[in-house]
Amino acid sequence: MSMIAARTAQAVLAARIFTSLKANLDPSLAGKILTEAIQADAMAAGQAFAGQAPDGPNLKHFATVLERWREDNALVIEDVELSDDTLNFVVTNCAYARVYAEISLEPELGFMLSCARDEPFAHGYSPCLDMQRSETIMQGRPCCRFTFTWRK
Repeated sequence: MSMIAARTAQAVLAARIFTSLKANLDPSLAGKILTEAIQADAMAAGQAFAGQAPDGPNLKHFATVLERWREDNALVIEDVELSDDTLNFVVTNCAYARVYAEISLEPELGFMLSCARDEPFAHGYSPCLDMQRSETIMQGRPCCRFTFTWRK
């Protein structure tokens, strides 16, 4: 199953859980609980991906995840630059944002389900990997600009 298909299927259930949490808890606490669970899942996914690196985790191997992220046109990724210690790229089209809007998912929840996974995924892959993202399509910006930096 592609990542976009999995996230779309999860979104409906997550929306119901989020609605229930907000009805029973302070909304900010509800968001914190859901975000923590999603980020823990992302960290575990990063650790699993690191386990697939034939020579151990490294930035060159990490960059291969872009192909998975592009599956089913989930993300249009452009301007990819990979050096020994930096991976830069720009996401110019995000099917997650589009699909979540089509199913009337709150933008805040869409960000939690997809965008908030990125940094914990990177940290799960390796504590040497840092991520910076200056903007996201999910939050109404025209693109998502990513920089992953490998600290030695």
